[in-house]
Amino acid sequence: MKNKSFKSGFAALVGRTNVGKSTLINNILGSKIVITSEKAQATRNRVNCIYNDNDSQIIFVDIPGFLKPKNLLTEKLNNLIINTIKDSDLILFVIDVSKGIGKGDFYIFEKLKQLSKPVILLLNKIDITSKKNLETEMDKIKDFDFLKDIVCVSALKGTNFDKLLKVIKEYLPEGPAFYPNDILSDRPVRSIAEDIIRERLIFRLEDELPHSIAVEIDKFEEGFTKTKEKIIRISAIIYAQRQAHKSMIVGKNGSFLKETGTMARIELEKFFDCKVYLNLWVKVRENWTKDESALKEFGYDF
Repeated sequence: MKNKSFKSGFAALVGRTNVGKSTLINNILGSKIVITSEKAQATRNRVNCIYNDNDSQIIFVDIPGFLKPKNLLTEKLNNLIINTIKDSDLILFVIDVSKGIGKGDFYIFEKLKQLSKPVILLLNKIDITSKKNLETEMDKIKDFDFLKDIVCVSALKGTNFDKLLKVIKEYLPEGPAFYPNDILSDRPVRSIAEDIIRERLIFRLEDELPHSIAVEIDKFEEGFTKTKEKIIRISAIIYAQRQAHKSMIVGKNGSFLKETGTMARIELEKFFDCKVYLNLWVKVRENWTKDESALKEFGYDF
């Protein structure tokens, strides 16, 4: 039974790309809910990830990292960040302390300073930085008195998660849970499947190409085999901006697409805990990242 001081609310994770926001959420929840990558734009949507314990429900909101606007897509992603922050109860500002606090971080600091939201600073990746370097980086932010707290963590190792959860609860409002306690995310399974496929593509493609890729589930069917084993049949379309990009995704004699499909299928089977049949197609949608109607079609009309 939940006690009288039960707390619930939304904690938005903010930061530059590739600082470990998605890894942090996945490891707190103990399940892969959001995709991770060392390349930019792994996360493209708002993802509500739900943590439950006896006295709280914390909805971790994973959103894209701040990006320099290059096209209509990145403009919409940055707008999504701002709107999500405004709707949240508190902000978790994540910094990769191993790479040092840079201009991009100070830009975000200034943005957050103007908001009337509690901000908790998370210095991530302390497992791969020295104590001396950590002290040097913390000295850079000694004048940021608007921060409510600073927590040093390792998203990968799970270091200081207990402390982090305790600090978050201090700034959540009292109130009932928003979601049932047996779900980890409010995302449709089709959307999760799209992200898992895109994650495998991001992992294998050149640095610039992942920015111009979209994945759309064309068919998602659950059923059973003759031996009564559960099976999910998925057909997905990968959209590229140019014919040359499509050729790279398909590869010689379809080899690249086949290998990527195998990797994605393995990840999907892990997530859904059943056999998955995956069929991938590649189509060209010219300059879709600059096309309002295409962005809306692919779910980026926030």
